[in-house]
This record gives sequence, C-alpha cells and structure tokens, in this order.
Amino acid sequence: MNIETKIRYLAKSVYFQNLYNSAKEINGVHLFENHNNFSGLQVLFLFWLRIYESLYTDIGKKEWKYLDENVIKNDIRCDAFLYWRGQIYDQKMQQYKQEEQIGKLKLKDKSNVNTFNVDFQG
Repeated sequence: MNIETKIRYLAKSVYFQNLYNSAKEINGVHLFENHNNFSGLQVLFLFWLRIYESLYTDIGKKEWKYLDENVIKNDIRCDAFLYWRGQIYDQKMQQYKQEEQIGKLKLKDKSNVNTFNVDFQG
C-alpha cells in the first residue's frame, strides 16, 4: 500500500470526516499541530478529505445514480466516478458558455431590438 492509498484510506474514514467537518465548524478544532505552512502530505490529506466530503454529501443528496458507498470504498471506481463527473461538469460549463455567447450575439443584433419613436414636443 503506497502513501497516497494510506492517505485516502484515512481521509474517507468516519473519524477523519467527522474531525474535518468539526474543524470547519468549530474554530478551536484543528486537524494538525501546525496551523499553516502545511507539508505536501498534509495538503494531499486535506485534498482527499474535501473530495470524500463532497462524495458523501452527494450520496446523501442522491444526486448521482452511479455513486454509492462501494464506489467510495474502491479507489479505482472512485477515480473513474470523479473523472466521469468532471466530464459532465465540463459539458455543462461548455453548454452554458455557448448559450451565454448566443445571448450576447442576440443582443448585438439590432434586428432583434424593438425601437420606437417618442415625440417629446408637446
């Protein structure tokens, strides 16, 4: 088991997920003895804590039909899900940007704007 696998194992555990959530909500709870200048391993641990928190939240919301506890338990399946979810988000963002561009083009096209004359001479 390599170091990242161990870090992921700890990050998805109920204990560290509870501690992470408590640290966010309660000012006096800290994950590490140091409060800044985190090491690379600490940063990696925080990264995975956040990822797993997001996944557990998504399970609770039942937002993704392919996400369940078994996906989180298996790093390969979890990575595949994260990749797939990222692709879905990228597609939605691309679609949003295209719709935004179309909206801007419609506003620039004067033929779509109704004009009227007002006679202020009275």
